[in-house]
Amino acid sequence: MKQKPGKKIIVAALLLMGTAAGAPSAFAGEKPADGIRLELGGGAYYSKNNFDRKRDDASGETREGYYLLSVPLTLSWKHYLDEHTYAAPYLDLAVTHDFGEASRNRHYWSNSQVAGVGFRLGTEHSYIGRNGEYLGGLYASLYSEYQVMSSSIDRSKQEIPEDNATENFKSGVSMWYSRSYPVASGTSFWTELWGEFAYHSTSFSQKGEGDYLLATVAPKVGVSFDAGKIAVEPYLKAELVNDFLGKEWNREPWLNYLQYGPGLRIALGKILPGNVYLYAEYLHVGYFDKKQEASDDVRAGVSFWIPIL
Repeated sequence: MKQKPGKKIIVAALLLMGTAAGAPSAFAGEKPADGIRLELGGGAYYSKNNFDRKRDDASGETREGYYLLSVPLTLSWKHYLDEHTYAAPYLDLAVTHDFGEASRNRHYWSNSQVAGVGFRLGTEHSYIGRNGEYLGGLYASLYSEYQVMSSSIDRSKQEIPEDNATENFKSGVSMWYSRSYPVASGTSFWTELWGEFAYHSTSFSQKGEGDYLLATVAPKVGVSFDAGKIAVEPYLKAELVNDFLGKEWNREPWLNYLQYGPGLRIALGKILPGNVYLYAEYLHVGYFDKKQEASDDVRAGVSFWIPIL
């Protein structure tokens, strides 16, 4: 299915709002100390269709209802070359698990672990307001990583089929941007943008299928209303995923889609460490090449990023 012009306009508008809404007040300039960093991220959520993970399934059952836990843990050693630039070897472990009991909840692509070792050359910039408050940041890096996938430790789940690749090499560039713009007492406009462009040797697909050049662009724009120690934040989001290579396997729907829609989250950053949100979203989806039957999704859960060390 070809992408409709209207969807391109939605993505372009969100990107422009997310990156061109204003210049930073200032950059933080102190050189951080070298050392070990340990970070925990991810979340747990219910998803009606889960169209960005679903693969072909010939069981004939209704494929609705996924109860997913997705948690990446990253251990790195950062050596700062100057106040903004660092080099970091790292280890990471990403665990994915579906707590549902139907056959659709037991597939290996929703129940596995991916362990990786890599190296990252990155840059970090913080936006600081006139009163010294943190207003967001820009974080970008070049990286390379070797990954190994293993079957879920839950023996009730499907094991990785023998004809599937369990190793992957990926290399590319990633970026995270966030910015808050206070507009009144207790109210602010905010933008976030996650992006990645990377080569994958296998993308954990079937053996014999290789070479993927994947781009992901995921902007959000919203408003934040303080309510004591929490903040209520309605927003709009989009996620564009596209494989730029031209083999048959590069056109699979979970590698080429656009999802977009409204959401609402409650920020718990003043109660818990790091960034923790309760959220709910209603999303539309369009596929670029091969079409799947799902055209919308409902997602709700908790997302978090917590610096441990």
